[in-house]
Amino acid sequence: MRALPSLRLLAPLLIVCALAAGCAGSSARPHPLPAGQRKAVILLPLENLTGRAENGDRFSRLVWSMLARSGRFDAIDPGEVDAALGELRIRSAGSLTREQVLRVSSRLNARWIVAGTLLECGTMRTPDGDIPSFGLTLRVLDGRTGQVVWADLRARSGQDRETIFGWGREESLDRLAEATARELVNEIDIPDMTDSVSTTEGRP
Repeated sequence: MRALPSLRLLAPLLIVCALAAGCAGSSARPHPLPAGQRKAVILLPLENLTGRAENGDRFSRLVWSMLARSGRFDAIDPGEVDAALGELRIRSAGSLTREQVLRVSSRLNARWIVAGTLLECGTMRTPDGDIPSFGLTLRVLDGRTGQVVWADLRARSGQDRETIFGWGREESLDRLAEATARELVNEIDIPDMTDSVSTTEGRP
């Protein structure tokens, strides 16, 4: 019976800690844009450095879905992108030359190209057991100049947001990867496109 008062006193503290951890881990999400103001983007297949071939396609699809669901971009269908890369005889999207960037942009009629590298995807050992780890870089290329206009990196593990008693610990690689990709996509900052070339059928 003596334990009950202690638990009643501890419960509010635990709730505050959990709420604080949730607030600290969240980032401001940009507001969705009307269809006419969304930026058309080409997502190139991710360069895969994880040592497992299947991860490249798997997480390229994940990043594409985050772009499409963000409400800020019109993500061109991966099938169109693959077809264009084949026609242009580009075998690896990991390190395009300036000329290749311009050709891909022109072929798909979209100025902005999102490229990235999957750095890590797996598990890491801790005293409390194995936890997932995930690392991803994204960069935005200007299809007119070939220059990088934005780049960022996120590396996360399942214990990054863990608080007392294991609260906030993430044990699912899929959930960790989705949260990391969403966070990175939400941070993408593309220059104002009011000066972009319009076409009769074109994408913005």
